[in-house]
Amino acid sequence: MSQDSPQSGWDLVAQQDDAAAIIGALVDLDHGEEYARSELAEVADVPMKTLYLVDTLEDLVDLGMLERVDEEADDSEARFVLNGDSDVLAAARAFDEAVAERTHNVQSE
Repeated sequence: MSQDSPQSGWDLVAQQDDAAAIIGALVDLDHGEEYARSELAEVADVPMKTLYLVDTLEDLVDLGMLERVDEEADDSEARFVLNGDSDVLAAARAFDEAVAERTHNVQSE
């Protein structure tokens, strides 16, 4: 992560352009599948340009949510898989599920 690394998860989401959209997309993706940077941009509905201008995906690799599976020196598009052992990804999924459940319960009342 950069020198100006976020001090908390909320800081990451607030400081990184489109981090919330990317993390939101990751919680719904399948383990074991490889995703190109362009595919992640598409499922997160984030402009591809954004993923090249900011280090959000690399920060998510540093946090252990994603693993890069291509060779960084390779000229092909960056490819990633979800890290099934990531406690950060598990926490993001738990948060997503808790909010969805609470929202459903409130709407049912």
